[in-house]
Amino acid sequence: MSNHQFSVLFNGHPVSVTGLENDTYMVQVTYKPLCIQLKNDEGEEIWVDTETQQETYVSSELGKLITAHLCTV
Repeated sequence: MSNHQFSVLFNGHPVSVTGLENDTYMVQVTYKPLCIQLKNDEGEEIWVDTETQQETYVSSELGKLITAHLCTV
């Protein structure tokens, strides 16, 4: 099975997104790829950085963009 790849606009720039397993996505937003994962907390979507398992501004914003893209596909 190949990974699903697409782009989203973040701060006006295209960002490469690769879908991995378990609602996890690798996002190339800086020199180092960022992995974020969707967690559901009582029906609320929370996007966390997989390295720290914490929600950050960047993980949250990128997660919203990923969700919006997936809802239009």
